[in-house]
Amino acid sequence: GNAPAGLGSPVFDKLEADLAKACMSIPAAKGFESGDGFEGTLLTGKDHNDEFFIDQDTGATRTKTNRSGGIQGGISNGENVVVHVAFKPTSTIGQAQETVTRDGQEVELRGKGRHDPCVLPRAVPMVEAMVALTLVDAIMCQQAQCDMFPNEAPLEKQPNPMGTTAKREIDGVVGPNKSMAVAEASGSKPIGLNIDEE
Repeated sequence: GNAPAGLGSPVFDKLEADLAKACMSIPAAKGFESGDGFEGTLLTGKDHNDEFFIDQDTGATRTKTNRSGGIQGGISNGENVVVHVAFKPTSTIGQAQETVTRDGQEVELRGKGRHDPCVLPRAVPMVEAMVALTLVDAIMCQQAQCDMFPNEAPLEKQPNPMGTTAKREIDGVVGPNKSMAVAEASGSKPIGLNIDEE
């Protein structure tokens, strides 16, 4: 689901690491992927990168694709958070299996009683709950850390909002930053875009 931009940390509290820890703690979970996961390893950097653009309706910074699963550099970017969790088959089955008792005797064991033949029906709400809990925890950490020092700069000087639910609003008008368009029309570029120029 969608999470606001800015949740997580670039090193020790990466959002995807926290999500992986939460989801992998669910019984029978055996694999975790964020975004394109292992399929993304088959792409080039150019193909895998999520290019940014300005949403003309909201003025927010968005990505054209979401291969990163809404998390870049350990921090949410405001796009939908996408994770995949793999589950193993249930181990308690009605067929006889070989095992060893605590005192070292080789025996045959057949599972009895009421057991789920498949964990997936229960897994989906458990993953949704773990992701929700992890995101709420990240939101609370973000508020505790960042709300102590609110950004008091004028709106036109603040960073552009990011994500699917974000909107840039200046003087009651929602949309792209008009001052940037004027600057580009005059031939000057924002400082952040002159990286490769000498």
